[in-house]
Amino acid sequence: MSITRSSRRYFDPRFGATIITVAPGEHEITSAKDEIVATVLGSCVSVCMRDPQAGVGGLNHFLLPKNNGNDANAGERYGDTAMEVLINDLLKRGARRSNFEAKVFGGARVLSGATMLAIGDGNIAFVNEFLKREGIPIVSKDVGGNRSRRIHYQPSTGRAWVQHVQSTARDPDQQQEMAYLDRLKTQPVAGEVEVW
Repeated sequence: MSITRSSRRYFDPRFGATIITVAPGEHEITSAKDEIVATVLGSCVSVCMRDPQAGVGGLNHFLLPKNNGNDANAGERYGDTAMEVLINDLLKRGARRSNFEAKVFGGARVLSGATMLAIGDGNIAFVNEFLKREGIPIVSKDVGGNRSRRIHYQPSTGRAWVQHVQSTARDPDQQQEMAYLDRLKTQPVAGEVEVW
């Protein structure tokens, strides 16, 4: 069964590279030297992970830390699944687990309401604990705060660009995140997940 991705590709002359956008609940992996994976984060978290020796890496984008078995169609919207899928796909592309390095971004407090404020903090705590447990070093991170972030990551070099974006009442990224939260309860996700 193939998974339909909402990523899009375009050439960006500022980077001199093809940009691959990553939507919430998805990931992308590349080994091409002229490709950069990119996403926009609010309370969501992205882990940029690569094996510098194999020259392959990628980025995921998850909204909530753990599924806890409550959502049979979870897909990559939860951190526990998103991390397993990213690691498995890197291994399938020739990466070695012992060479992994990670950069972590996101987890801002951009959504209103007490429950919403805790989402970013929960995502940060989850990913820090997961990477520590798995023995994957975090070589860089930019997390927390109250501003959205635009992330560009070039797996071939490990270079990441972070742009902090001031949220507004009509922030389309914040609206996208809220709409995604609403869809979590009703939209099934297709595809298989291999967990080891």
